[in-house]
Amino acid sequence: MRIDVQCHFFPKAAERYLCENSFPKCMRVEGGLMCDFGSQKLMLADMQYDPEMIIRSMDQGQVDLALLSCNIPDPGFLSAEKEALLCSELNEVTAETVNNSGGRFAGMGFLPWRSPKKACEEIRRIKELDLKGVMLFTRLGQLQVDDPSLEEIYKTCAENALPLFIHPTVPMWHEAIGAYGMVANTSFVIDTAFAFMRLCYSGILDRYPQLNVVIPHAGGIMPILDGRLGYVPPAVRRFIDPDKRTVLDTLFSGQVWFDLANPSLKVLTYFKSYLGLDRAMYGTDYPFVEPFYQTELLDSLGLTENEKEQVNWKNAKKLFCLAI
Repeated sequence: MRIDVQCHFFPKAAERYLCENSFPKCMRVEGGLMCDFGSQKLMLADMQYDPEMIIRSMDQGQVDLALLSCNIPDPGFLSAEKEALLCSELNEVTAETVNNSGGRFAGMGFLPWRSPKKACEEIRRIKELDLKGVMLFTRLGQLQVDDPSLEEIYKTCAENALPLFIHPTVPMWHEAIGAYGMVANTSFVIDTAFAFMRLCYSGILDRYPQLNVVIPHAGGIMPILDGRLGYVPPAVRRFIDPDKRTVLDTLFSGQVWFDLANPSLKVLTYFKSYLGLDRAMYGTDYPFVEPFYQTELLDSLGLTENEKEQVNWKNAKKLFCLAI
């Protein structure tokens, strides 16, 4: 058994809303959708996002079940009103795709984060649709993830046992780093770290200890920040509440889970030695990494049979309450 906890598709509903939006400039080109952020262009190829193609790729990588989520651009680039409409449609389409997959897909839900009342109502629909978690993007329109207006949403997610999957999107500072493809290849993992640290420093994860979060890409840059976060120089201590858990305390707690969607044997080897595998899960970030490649990579990591079971399916089953 193997479960991919980060697998993307892109429904036509998302394309329709984004093509009517001014930013990013999205337009249909031959074979897909081109999304132009000015600093970065993102091509979403139709063939890659077709559910049948996803299942063929899963078969090549010996993946039994994939947790589907819509790829970026995320609904936060729309107006708050349209964000709410699109999130509702995406949740319905995701549930329909799951139901039509013959047991090959589970799904993640989307929330209109800038409309807290609507978001809390959508959480109840997500539960009714049997979606397994909620996507939390590293920016929510122009809001940071620790904005006080989001408190009730976090509380409701915690009460409904819905894990939050922290996922990068094009950051607020994209224009400054637009050259050389640095938005996609660098800022995504950096912004993920910023978002996670905001959840820690703001006390959100302290206030809701039953709220689980997933950090993708083998923790991104979090493992290599150990020395910066573990030692707090005197000049910085006045900015940190001594009554809250540290970022490192939270990182190693049972609240924080990880996918291993990082196509580097060196990085995965370091992740294993640093964080261990008790909360690590197989992930590809499809279509950016093909399942066959990630499967071969993880098979070469030298895991014991028990570790393979943990990473390949047991941890994901536990976190997302999957009926397998």
